Amino acid sequence: MKTCPACSAENTADGKFCSACGGVLVRGPEATVDHNPAKNASACPTISDPDSSAHGRFLPGTKIAGRYRIVSLAGRGGMGEVYRADGSKLGHLVALKFLPRGVAESSRRFQLFASELRLSRQLAHPNVCRVYDIDEVEGQHFLSMEFIDGEDLKGLLRRIGRLPGDKGLEIAQQLCAGLAAAHEKGVLHRDLKPANIMIDGRGQARITDFCLARLENSANGFGEIAGTPAYIAPEQLARGETTIQSDLYSLGLIL
Repeated sequence: MKTCPACSAENTADGKFCSACGGVLVRGPEATVDHNPAKNASACPTISDPDSSAHGRFLPGTKIAGRYRIVSLAGRGGMGEVYRADGSKLGHLVALKFLPRGVAESSRRFQLFASELRLSRQLAHPNVCRVYDIDEVEGQHFLSMEFIDGEDLKGLLRRIGRLPGDKGLEIAQQLCAGLAAAHEKGVLHRDLKPANIMIDGRGQARITDFCLARLENSANGFGEIAGTPAYIAPEQLARGETTIQSDLYSLGLIL
């Protein structure tokens, strides 16, 4: 058994995330942390670990909110489950990101969820994953977003070892362009890392997972330590100070 460091709940020995609060049980070099001295709440580890042994809470074929049909479970993590779904009215695939059951709208986790939608919808760029809407079915909240048919950069590098020089340069330029588009809107990502970068089937890079993002001039989130230790700027880790420069520091480590 594993004891959750955040809420002290007992979990199975092979679990990665707490079944009670969603906190990370095994902290690897790319585990997201979110330490808010006032709230001490768990944030959102990347949802990129598929569980092929289960279909999740929805069976394939289930119709959601009258306009989506579940195709399969794409992954699950501390922030909930992500499903591949058919947007029946528009005729294209989307990703549906569900919060864990029972998360209250007043909770910090829901606030992060809503913030991801609010900030992501300000961004329209080919190198940033598009988020469409937030909805609810039977008391369960979910985000609908662009479905990217590919793999994250972390998995790609683990699989092939290293990118060819020209492809590495191409992806670097795309990441710089996507991040610049976010900064032009005043949006700080705060959790840039290979696991939050998707490479689609055409080899194009997309920045994803803005659940820890905040506006540059906003006091919301100021002073909280949020991000991934292996890719976090020193001032962000020490004092919770996040700026455009701290995002660039993380980008530099990725490159």
